[in-house]
Amino acid sequence: MKIAVSSDSTLSISQTEAKKRDIFVMPLNVIVDGKEYHDDIDISRDELTAFMRAGSRISTSTPTPVEIEEFFNRIFAAGYDEIVHFTISSKLSSMFELFSLTCANLYGDKITVIDSKSICSFMGNHVYTAKALADAGKSRAEIFEAVTKRISTEYVVFVPESLTFLKNGGRVSPAVAAIGNLIGLKPVLFFQNGEIGKKGATRHLKKAIDEELIELRKKGYDPAKYSIDILQFDTAKSNIELMYNSIGKHFPEFEINLNPLAINVCAHTGPGTIGVGFNLKPGVTI
Repeated sequence: MKIAVSSDSTLSISQTEAKKRDIFVMPLNVIVDGKEYHDDIDISRDELTAFMRAGSRISTSTPTPVEIEEFFNRIFAAGYDEIVHFTISSKLSSMFELFSLTCANLYGDKITVIDSKSICSFMGNHVYTAKALADAGKSRAEIFEAVTKRISTEYVVFVPESLTFLKNGGRVSPAVAAIGNLIGLKPVLFFQNGEIGKKGATRHLKKAIDEELIELRKKGYDPAKYSIDILQFDTAKSNIELMYNSIGKHFPEFEINLNPLAINVCAHTGPGTIGVGFNLKPGVTI
């Protein structure tokens, strides 16, 4: 059996990179001021940034059943017999339920849909693990078992540039956003067990990052199993350098990777967001 590995674009790699890795990526639907685009197909990351910086209203939506059918039909037409497909965390989107029901109705048991309970490069490493197992001749059941042992291993902290996009998404009130932005208050968010929560707020990015890294140090991550990922979306170079320097001070033994923030995350947090978290390396299970 020839098994394909696919994912929605939450894993934050380009269509070009996906083709190099022989992974099929279904673009998320991005809605800008009421007009729908497809991530990395008819809207680029730079174009999305420009829209957001200009104050456009940004949201995302799930693919239609027709789009899902066309996506998987192309994969089967390419000569694959079965598919393992990953969705963004079910605690952030209805994608898992939608794909599970649609695939069962259209393809029976030919597709295994996995709830990554993850985002961005953390989701990406789960996908890469599945791809390596598929290339090694493992069955869908074996891939599912191995990948699910990795689920919910990450803990990520995000600091958005402002409260504006959290206000637009209804996560904070306009009054709170206005006052917070006026005094330079930045929210501190976390991602754990598949969902995003709010930790607090800070006026000083460096202090917030150092405090979070000190807390992360207590978790005892193994550098043989984990790398450290910095996530960014149109983030100032000075803030990225600040993050690199802080990580180097607290975790000199770890590999550090810089990766883009997924559009369905930055649609809520906004451009300028920076994040950091420990990412279980591809192929590693707990």
